[in-house]
Amino acid sequence: MVKILRAIWLAAAGLWLCAVCGCGPWRSGDDLYVALQDEDPAVRIEAVHRAGQVKDQAAVPYLVDRLTDSEKDVRFFAIIALQRITGETMGWRYYEPVAKRAEAVRRWREWLRRRGKRPTTARQTKDRT
Repeated sequence: MVKILRAIWLAAAGLWLCAVCGCGPWRSGDDLYVALQDEDPAVRIEAVHRAGQVKDQAAVPYLVDRLTDSEKDVRFFAIIALQRITGETMGWRYYEPVAKRAEAVRRWREWLRRRGKRPTTARQTKDRT
């Protein structure tokens, strides 16, 4: 029963996100990566959703960074996108205490390191443009 309710809630959240943020394409990957680091949480949520929607592997380091976002909604949608792209959660749960979430983020960062990927900072992204 809980799994069914969770699936319904996640589907409703996804529909809400599309309705609020729109579902049009980004102009380029760089725009998406800049949006993932935008100051506006609504922009970050839209970018997280789009990265997951298109299963953008290059966005994974940015999405891992979003797991420590100051906004809980951004964190929630980031793990959904990561799971959609990678099939993994690394034990990250939005309802866990900060310390448990931090442990999972460390696992994500180790996973990225082993794959030769590292998060790109906003400064590095802007320097490329």
